[in-house]
Amino acid sequence: MATARRERYRKQTREEAKAVALAQLAESGTAGISVNAIAKAMGMTGPALYRYFASRDELLTELITDTYRDLAETLAQAVADAAPADRFRAMARALRDWAKRQPDRYLLIYGTPVPGYHAPPETTEIAAGLMRTILDACSTVGDADGATASGATASREQQPLTELEAELARHLEGVGSWVPGEEPGGELKGRALRTWTRLHGVISLDVQGQFTGMGFDPSVLFEAEIDALVRGG
Repeated sequence: MATARRERYRKQTREEAKAVALAQLAESGTAGISVNAIAKAMGMTGPALYRYFASRDELLTELITDTYRDLAETLAQAVADAAPADRFRAMARALRDWAKRQPDRYLLIYGTPVPGYHAPPETTEIAAGLMRTILDACSTVGDADGATASGATASREQQPLTELEAELARHLEGVGSWVPGEEPGGELKGRALRTWTRLHGVISLDVQGQFTGMGFDPSVLFEAEIDALVRGG
């Protein structure tokens, strides 16, 4: 009983520390996250909190891992809830909605890297799972005149791969797979990579306020990017 009580207290303390760290993140970015400042806000000493997080990097890893998992679950749920023909749009919109709701967490994983911090393997694995979701959503996209994904793929197979697709089709030595599960071909990898970069390009500029004062609604630009990606443009 005493052991279970200690474990509950440990978990509660770690969760409270992460909540304070997220508040610091929102106020000052990653540079503002301080274990000693978190401990003070919680009514603890720095050394006492270090019994729960051995270092600032360990705390950052928890925040990053939690963020990746939350985003991965959000996208996976959006895709699961959508009809096959709507999964690509559902995935893209869920990505933007999630980022707009919590821009600080979005920038934690997709913003400027934290100097001196090296992400552990588990964060890389979760990120690979995110790319799997994007790849699967891309595989459901038909061509511009509404053909099914399988019909569009059959048509494309008659065309030579682009330079990018050919590059992605090659397994560069030492790189390995991007994603868990079945390895996608170069054409699908190329489509997923273009999707990932173009969607994140609009979202990153949006959450950082770069469109402010330009006189248009960024959501319209985002929808235009989705339409272009669906058409293969």
